[in-house]
Amino acid sequence: MYVNMKKEFLGDITTTKDIIIPKDPLERVIGHDDIIKFVKIAAKQRRNLLLVGPPGIGKSLIAQAISFHLTEPNEEITVVHNPERPERPFVETKTRKEMEKEKRELERAEGELVDPENVPEAVADRLGFRCVNCGGYNNAYQSICPKCGADKYSHINASRKHIGDLLGMFEMNEGSVNLPQERVTTTRLKNGREEVVIYERVDGESIKILDQHALEKRRELVEEKPKNVIVPLDRKMFIQATGASETELLGDVRHDPYGGHPELGTQPYERVVPGAIHEAHEGVLF
Repeated sequence: MYVNMKKEFLGDITTTKDIIIPKDPLERVIGHDDIIKFVKIAAKQRRNLLLVGPPGIGKSLIAQAISFHLTEPNEEITVVHNPERPERPFVETKTRKEMEKEKRELERAEGELVDPENVPEAVADRLGFRCVNCGGYNNAYQSICPKCGADKYSHINASRKHIGDLLGMFEMNEGSVNLPQERVTTTRLKNGREEVVIYERVDGESIKILDQHALEKRRELVEEKPKNVIVPLDRKMFIQATGASETELLGDVRHDPYGGHPELGTQPYERVVPGAIHEAHEGVLF
């Protein structure tokens, strides 16, 4: 039978196996039951808490245990490059919901992988997946159709037909060096509207489809300003700042001997160092 240290005498404990270790770190603090209830209220309402007492009384233990009762961080802080005034970068705060939405948008920008049979035949022909002679589908890097023996690439570049036949005679698993097109740009109707769509050959077995939305998102990513995440979403909830200097507490901008020169130096947005108060955002600063 286990012994609860809060209810039984220490003399009833013979080994460490007899001690119940509570899952809640605040319940592991012994001798401060009257304070713990106020600590939980402060954690729930996210209020400041002043702990006064001699060393070893449990102040640090209580402060660390408070973070157990806080919800997970919901915001990420980023310093964004300002091309017009680099010495004055922007500070951007994004919520977890916004970041999850961006992640989904980014996945869409990466395109959709499909089998060659699921694209128009003309596209599969030009990307090298379909044989125009027998209509069979096979690896795009095989210049000679394994079903009918015809040259799959002849319709792509007639001027290289003889070279393609010659290389096909010595074709290995990697395929011929006389490859078909890597991408095909065309249009299609979607919801009654015509849109540009790109079909890319990813490897010898699959095709990536980039629709209008994916192309626009890719363009946004290319034009996106450089940034530096100073307070990530996944971070510690307890920051120890005892004895910290003003710089350690408030943050700083590192010195650059090249003066932030665009080619030699480091841009200001990359030199921002967060302070303890930033790192403890939504958490506990002790």
